[in-house]
Amino acid sequence: MKHLAAAVVAVALAAPAFAQQAPPLPRTEFNVVGTIGTLSMYQNIEVPFWTRTIPEVSGGAIRVQLRPFTELGFRGAEIFRLVSQGTLPFASTVLNYNSGEVPINEAADLVGLFGSVEELKRGLDAIRGPYAEFLEQRHGIKLLGFGTYQAQLIYCRDGFTQISDLKGRKIRASGASQQAFVQFIGASPVNIAFAEVQPALASGVVDCGITGALSGYRARWHEAARFLSPLPVNFAVVGHLANLRFWNGLDSRVRDLLERELRKMEEAIFEQAKSETAIGIACNTGTGPCPDGQPAAMKLVPLTPGDEALRKRAFVEAVLPEFARRCGGECIRIWNDTIGRLVGVTAR
Repeated sequence: MKHLAAAVVAVALAAPAFAQQAPPLPRTEFNVVGTIGTLSMYQNIEVPFWTRTIPEVSGGAIRVQLRPFTELGFRGAEIFRLVSQGTLPFASTVLNYNSGEVPINEAADLVGLFGSVEELKRGLDAIRGPYAEFLEQRHGIKLLGFGTYQAQLIYCRDGFTQISDLKGRKIRASGASQQAFVQFIGASPVNIAFAEVQPALASGVVDCGITGALSGYRARWHEAARFLSPLPVNFAVVGHLANLRFWNGLDSRVRDLLERELRKMEEAIFEQAKSETAIGIACNTGTGPCPDGQPAAMKLVPLTPGDEALRKRAFVEAVLPEFARRCGGECIRIWNDTIGRLVGVTAR
């Protein structure tokens, strides 16, 4: 009788635990367009996140077909628009690719605004809520997180000793902010898709190009460009975006899981970006160990006090005023209330 009573008690105690177990997540499948397929953000973080982490934490319920935009025939600028239209349900893309159409996409990544990944992260945290609301209301897009490449540096075919020497050269620039900076220093901005820059440098279509320290190494820009400036131009912020109608159609538990895990992916991307500027410079110039392969032999052009002063002057006199002109009233209000308040600058 004692054994029977004990068994009844054990079953009674266990029953609530069984009753409280959540039902399995519904089977969910969708396509994701990732970032540049040859670079570390995609290879080291996006691929394992979507192909291993998400299936594992969802108990196999969520399955994703992932391809980088560089393998799908896209140039980059159209990704944001296709997510807004619902043609793409989910994509991660460099936001400044589309800053000509949607200026607020570049709000935290203006040339000269931030000098480190840590500063950039604080700026993105400041604007995250208002920016997410703007995307939902104006573009039907759900913002699910940010990412960033390492500092964007200037690669050139021919020698220079300071940034002002680049006057008159043709420079590949992505996004309106970089283009405003290039024009301010007296050079000509050229809009070329990332995959097309290396042959453009080799053929002389462009004299210089701006991209990430490690990104340029991995894309072999050093085969045509022989000189590298370590001046941090900006950073190439990535947005993880979902079409809002698609997002709202997912089961609420699936949405909760994805939001939680995507914020973890965001943290991993920023941690990776912190070290990649130094790694990229070392790989391009051979001035330090290169864990990514054989170091190249680019010449590192030392920064001068005039370079940093020029970058700051470009921000105040050209980049921010041009951004304000393009951005409009609501956008400027958001910027001033968030990033502007953080850095103590007012856009007018």
